[in-house]
Amino acid sequence: MVATVLRQLFSSDDLQALHKDYLLAAPFPHIVIDNFLEEALALQLENQCREADTNVNASNGFTQKGKLALNDWSSMPPLVEKACSFFNSGRFLSIVEAITGIKGLIPDPHLEGGGLHRTERGGFLKMHTDFNFNKRLNLHRRVNVLYYLNSNYKDEWDGKLRLSLTPARQKTAEMTAIAPAFNRLVIFNTNDKTFHGHPEPHRFPSDIPRTSLAFYYYSTHKPISERGRIGTETTKYVPTQDGKINAEDGSTKSRIGYYLRRWTPFG
Repeated sequence: MVATVLRQLFSSDDLQALHKDYLLAAPFPHIVIDNFLEEALALQLENQCREADTNVNASNGFTQKGKLALNDWSSMPPLVEKACSFFNSGRFLSIVEAITGIKGLIPDPHLEGGGLHRTERGGFLKMHTDFNFNKRLNLHRRVNVLYYLNSNYKDEWDGKLRLSLTPARQKTAEMTAIAPAFNRLVIFNTNDKTFHGHPEPHRFPSDIPRTSLAFYYYSTHKPISERGRIGTETTKYVPTQDGKINAEDGSTKSRIGYYLRRWTPFG
């Protein structure tokens, strides 16, 4: 059902143009595609995402706050399950490969770190680079896809996705900003140089959490130019030039891991 209601036809010419824009985007390859699904379907999907029970509390209070997730297929409402299946399908992967130029992409059927994400009012996700290796699949992480489901989004709610190569030397307002607008698809390269997040507490209404679907794609090999930390399954967080990460709010184990990953090439 989801696959048959793409608003974008993605002809060969469309994909070539998107690929060019993707490679030229700053600060690193990415693309924003609006009105990705038919509006009526996207609204139904948003409603089910907001009503769904979550099975993961991803918050630790200092690198991310207010974030709940659902990656348990058996607990997904019908349309959420169909959407996740579509984003893991060969048809969608063909689109992502054409846009990114990365061939042989492989989805994660276990949705490790992905699936449905909801962040409550005042929540944040500090600037970070993702875990770069999926041990369960024995694969290297290459591409992130985020699909936003925030109808009636207002700019003053903030919660914008920020992109940066050097967040510690850049103020948040100076970074590339992408609003989490309704029915918006974002695709971007992910490696140890592609920092992203929404580092400041957002101001979404208390009854309307910031909502998205997240999917990660892998390959059997990774170019040397994209390698950094070796086969790490952890996320590296850094503060922005005008922000901070208050590690005192976390557990001892979390604080040690944060400092280890921030100041060393390990972890």
